[in-house]
Amino acid sequence: MKKNTILAFAILLTATAFTHAADKAEIDTHCNNYRTAGKAIVEMAINKKIDVAEVEKKVQILLTESSWGATEYAKVHPKGEKLLKTIVDNIEAMKKLSFKDIEHEWHDLNHFTKSGSSDLGIDVKAEDNEHFTDPIHSIVHPILVLKAAQTFATSKDEAELKAVKEEMEEGLEQMEKVRTVLSKK
Repeated sequence: MKKNTILAFAILLTATAFTHAADKAEIDTHCNNYRTAGKAIVEMAINKKIDVAEVEKKVQILLTESSWGATEYAKVHPKGEKLLKTIVDNIEAMKKLSFKDIEHEWHDLNHFTKSGSSDLGIDVKAEDNEHFTDPIHSIVHPILVLKAAQTFATSKDEAELKAVKEEMEEGLEQMEKVRTVLSKK
């Protein structure tokens, strides 16, 4: 009997190791990387010195960290796994869209109300699923930041500069909400 109990415990530990969610240090590392990159972009906007190449580098960091966050979030809330995987899988496609189209399709979740896009197992616009916008927006906002920075570089329009700052601040807020959820698991 003891051997069976020990064997069952060993199997349980092994299974737990493979499905393990991130620990606090790992969560902090990813979220702090996001925060550092995001704050650097906000500072560029405040100082009115947008270096598009540098914004692109920072946005890549933001997307790497927010993709990690979305994947971990799906481990905590598995019913949203298809939704979050769809967002992560479409990052490159989003980058090809205009600011307005990204906002309409991905930020406002209209991509998921189209015919054939609702095979997620959840209604993304239902109040109970509203929390999924946090990991989604931690991805979408940096892409909006990139679009606004690129437009500002050619137009020098203050509205684009304002968008860089505001969109990045919103992304930072969303990632902190993701951190909170991941830290509670």
